[in-house]
Amino acid sequence: MFFIIKNILRIIKDYNITLVKIIFFELIYFIKGYKGFKFDFSNNNKMTDNIPCPYYLLLKMKKYLKKNDFLKLCDLGCGSGRVIDFFRRSFPNKEFIGIEYFSKQFNYCLKNFQNNNNVKIINADFTEIDIIKNNPNYFFLTAPFKDTVDFVNFMEKTISLSNKKLFFIIVNYNIETIKRIKNIEFLESFYISKDTGYSICRSVHI
Repeated sequence: MFFIIKNILRIIKDYNITLVKIIFFELIYFIKGYKGFKFDFSNNNKMTDNIPCPYYLLLKMKKYLKKNDFLKLCDLGCGSGRVIDFFRRSFPNKEFIGIEYFSKQFNYCLKNFQNNNNVKIINADFTEIDIIKNNPNYFFLTAPFKDTVDFVNFMEKTISLSNKKLFFIIVNYNIETIKRIKNIEFLESFYISKDTGYSICRSVHI
């Protein structure tokens, strides 16, 4: 219970005056029957708690993706599947991969998408498997690492493993942290506060 209250208070602080808009869209998509409303407070030393990305931000990302075609999106730490469910409905002809380490969230997600042929859910630590082999060109990360050094190292390693252009939708890492990543350029950014918002970036091979 302590972790739930702590994270709710953090969300209210981070999203500030935009909270009204966030609540509005959360209610709208809940009524519509969208999936992915489960929170998971794991108290893990390496990974952050699973808090779904707000629909308010997903709607803004959707506008970008409509203008910039993508082939396959991989959600790293997909939790209960909110991101995949939202974009799957918006882009039914695209392919989606969700990778989730925690068994409870994985099983919930697997059940949700068992009848969707364009969705693949994997139970694994995405830092320890080859995330390139399924050939996604977009990766989605909602601040999965507690340590920003781990995040930067992971990003640089991922970029180095592919000779193709990779795109990253990075949620709730401040821009200064993302700028530390080598061989990456910004395409779009939207922030509500210093650490709350998203950046869409592309790998650059020199």
